[in-house]
Amino acid sequence: MRWSRSLLVIPIAGLLAACGSGSAAPGMDRATTTERSLILTAFGDASATFGESQPFLELLTDQVDRTSESAYCTVVVEGDLYGQPVTVVVTGTGGGNSGPCTQEMLGWYSPNIKEVIWSGIGGATPAVGGMYDKAGRVLGNPEVMIGDVCVGVASWSWDLHFSNVNDWASRRNPPSDVYGPSGGWWEMVDSQGKQVVPGFQNVRQFVVTERALADEVLAASEGVSLPKRPASVTDKIARFHKNPKAWREPVYYSYRDCGGEVSGDDFWHGATEDRLARDYMSALMRSSGVNAKANPGDIVAFSAMEAVPWMSAVERWNARFKTTIPMVVIRAASNYDQIPLRANGQPVLNKRGKPMTAMQDILLGFDDTSSAYAAATAAAPVLRMFELRERA
Repeated sequence: MRWSRSLLVIPIAGLLAACGSGSAAPGMDRATTTERSLILTAFGDASATFGESQPFLELLTDQVDRTSESAYCTVVVEGDLYGQPVTVVVTGTGGGNSGPCTQEMLGWYSPNIKEVIWSGIGGATPAVGGMYDKAGRVLGNPEVMIGDVCVGVASWSWDLHFSNVNDWASRRNPPSDVYGPSGGWWEMVDSQGKQVVPGFQNVRQFVVTERALADEVLAASEGVSLPKRPASVTDKIARFHKNPKAWREPVYYSYRDCGGEVSGDDFWHGATEDRLARDYMSALMRSSGVNAKANPGDIVAFSAMEAVPWMSAVERWNARFKTTIPMVVIRAASNYDQIPLRANGQPVLNKRGKPMTAMQDILLGFDDTSSAYAAATAAAPVLRMFELRERA
């Protein structure tokens, strides 16, 4: 006999009550008839003193802090955003946190989840299509500013592919371009998502979602009020882009120009890694139909850590329960994904006269000022979208 999920809940709940088990499982007592948006972030606190969650919690009314009921999320706060039910969630940093937290929230609020929105910060290539050629010379491509935002519909697992570089590079004959996208597909699942090796069907190397929610965010971005750029952020831009005439206000890149997030817990960083990331993402964009003409020299790569796990949790939930929960991944550049190079292609020297390391560069580009500024530019179109919905 085939049982529905609704039929199973009643006897189990009754059995627990009969046995005097106490309260129901966390999240089970909340209303299930109101459609609710989930806004996911990686870091912040319930008091809205810092982090990616801060712009949302500052405007969230009628707040109810449910954090103590969660086993996997750092912060869970319910409320209203421009009169619409919203839960602002801090998952914690990294895929090991974003996946379990998202899965828990799906269990709490389904079947009445309106959408899942990720709003956060990350690294970005310093220029559209890359900043340096193979010799380390500056290409002069259009510049990317800190605070620029990718409104994406895809996530790509950097970790799975970079760990296989030597495997597929060794089979190329000759290995003239070991970082080309033709070698980048993980063999256990091909570029079309076809299963090759049994048992790996739940290992997600990429996720692609529908575009309607991303289109709504992009439309809202046209009317946003942007925060003033702090002087310290301008200093970081100047480390890469010397011409003040090229400095501009943040822009919102469509998924046709950035695809989404190249996601990895190893926090990849470097000019070679940037090129590889653009190879991966452009190949995914082409094969999935996001942008049939995408190539590495035309897109911006955005790096972060959480998208593949949380997006795959939603994707698998949709498939299992035959739902269509929309999702979008929004990333604002708080730092660049590589160190600046000198004219001869060598790394810029640090204060001790030594070549700058990737971690030193990350620390210079990722501080409280940069992260707060980028968190605000990422959140701006989402907040505007809710405001427009209220007016409609």
